[in-house]
Amino acid sequence: MSVHAPGRVVRGGVSRARNGLGRAIARALPSSAPLSGGRRSVSAGLSMSSMIDVLVVLTVFLLLTFSASDRCTEREVSMPDAVNVSEIIDAPLVMVGSDAILVDGNVATSQGEMAEINAHGRVARLDNLFNVLKTKHEVARLLAPGREPNSHVILAIGSDVPASVVKSIVLTAARSGYPSIDFMVQPGPKG
Repeated sequence: MSVHAPGRVVRGGVSRARNGLGRAIARALPSSAPLSGGRRSVSAGLSMSSMIDVLVVLTVFLLLTFSASDRCTEREVSMPDAVNVSEIIDAPLVMVGSDAILVDGNVATSQGEMAEINAHGRVARLDNLFNVLKTKHEVARLLAPGREPNSHVILAIGSDVPASVVKSIVLTAARSGYPSIDFMVQPGPKG
């Protein structure tokens, strides 16, 4: 039995009068209302403008609240100029500034430890740097068991770093499995 719009009851059936409440309900019914004269076409559409507005507001909110951690920040190191240079190879990058030592962007020695290293003024193995480089060397050995891991390390050392610290870093790198030391420098003026 189908659904019919209510109207005046005449002899047990629905009135065919097109006025009042029966006509309004007949227009509201989606399919076979007796007063509508047949099926209405179903046209269902979504309003994209409200969804786009929500996405824009959400994107702006996420961009405003985003903050990068301190571990992925680049430290500014002013490197010395050089004329005879070659391309960078794939090796661990040790960046040395006056306040920290970073290995591939991760802090290996903090500012307090750097102050202690500078205060001694003598060449010594840097334990934190040694542990990080030794771990990298062992991971490289495990990832490629059939071949010898890379023995190069790239040092990007600021021009304000004392010579005793540079010597300590070279000593530490050599003892941790990286005896080949490459220095990263800024290309100087040619001429």
